[in-house]
Amino acid sequence: MRVGVSTASLFDILGVEGAFQMLSEVGLDCVDFGFDHDVPMWKVNRGEKDNIFAQSADALVEHYSAHKKAADRYGVSIHQAHAPFPSWFNGNPDANEFALSAIKKCFPILKMMDCHYLIVHPAMNITQPRALPEEEMNVNIELYSALIEDARKYDVVVCLENMFTVNRRKVWQAVCTDPHEAAMYVDRLNEIAGEKRFAFCYDTGHGLLAGHDPLIALEVMGSRVETLHVHDNDGWDDQHTQPYSGRLDWERLLEGLKMIGYKGAMTMEIGTLCSIYPAELLKDAYRLAAAEGRYFARRLTEGENA
Repeated sequence: MRVGVSTASLFDILGVEGAFQMLSEVGLDCVDFGFDHDVPMWKVNRGEKDNIFAQSADALVEHYSAHKKAADRYGVSIHQAHAPFPSWFNGNPDANEFALSAIKKCFPILKMMDCHYLIVHPAMNITQPRALPEEEMNVNIELYSALIEDARKYDVVVCLENMFTVNRRKVWQAVCTDPHEAAMYVDRLNEIAGEKRFAFCYDTGHGLLAGHDPLIALEVMGSRVETLHVHDNDGWDDQHTQPYSGRLDWERLLEGLKMIGYKGAMTMEIGTLCSIYPAELLKDAYRLAAAEGRYFARRLTEGENA
């Protein structure tokens, strides 16, 4: 089982070469590549579209080829990637058009990177109450259906993610918070695609905020879960800290992953480390994250060769 982390702000702090070298040296062997870090969608929502994803897809492939070369040099694979988000803004068709275009431009980059998973957040009201179920469903089916042709062409599986929202200082359910709803979305989209082009990324921190028992959530979603965002928090804020620093029940999570026969990467979305620690301590912080990931991987594969 490969163990990895999200790239987050690592390239800004250490440079592309330095980031992949550090990840390799601490024992990590894959990443969740953060296109979201390069596309400030909140600025796009305000009408500012002058960012790297305003370039052509060919120009972007050329730009990110340097990242792929550095990853190969240090033996780090790009297991999954995170699309720009938010993927949709209520009442802003111009921003939504740019968001869809940016997400679609990720596919040829992933082909170059030999990456087969793209995590795309569902369309949702970020800081407002949920839309009515039928309206929310229609928007999301339209969004994800628009990605099917590119996903098929570039051999990518699009992963939905369990979300939450915050309104009036309280965490509320959002799209795919409910594991039954998440399973329904994946099944319906694969039916529309006529093949398996959609799967699920279970986000442990988002699940904790929503009050999930991870064992039960994973039991419901089963084999639809093909990627992970592993991180912890205090149960109130989406802190993206490393395991055992918050309130997640890690034993229940591991039991659930083992029950569904999870075989994907153990990918930790712990970009907060980049803002907590000075650059001189990042290597030690990520070394601990690698040790935790290896521990989880060993727990999940115990007895397989017995």
